[in-house]
Amino acid sequence: MGSGKSYWGRIWAKETGFTFHDLDEEVEKSLNMSVERIFEKHGEKKFREMERDHLRKFDNSEKSLVACGGGTPCFFDNMNWMKEHGKVIYLKASPQNILERVMDEKNKRPLLKELNTSELLFFIEKKLGEREPFYSKADHIFNVSTLDEKSLNLVADITQP
Repeated sequence: MGSGKSYWGRIWAKETGFTFHDLDEEVEKSLNMSVERIFEKHGEKKFREMERDHLRKFDNSEKSLVACGGGTPCFFDNMNWMKEHGKVIYLKASPQNILERVMDEKNKRPLLKELNTSELLFFIEKKLGEREPFYSKADHIFNVSTLDEKSLNLVADITQP
């Protein structure tokens, strides 16, 4: 969360001729409600199941770049499935960097909206610690603090057959 997956994904997809998909948006469209509302009404378990089901609609038949939610690789067998059906990029960000990015939009994020700044930083550090074993399985790891427009070359190289 807050690493720039959707931001960079849109740029990279446009420049490489891929179709961009945001997995959260796909789930939201299917129920016609926000991720926040899905969590409130159906719970995280149902959201994760829907997330998995929508993820599996993507395969190698279409040149797609899919921005997944921060938890996607950590549930079911999603990371292995993604690696079998494409190349996985992890946008690695420091806890402080993520905190700065999510502070203004924490009300839109179900897991964060009740946390103050200190609690939020602790939550981010804890989540990164829990998720790093999954994230580190990515095919490519890009440090968010060094990404710029030139990073397109990195993605262009990755997307070549």
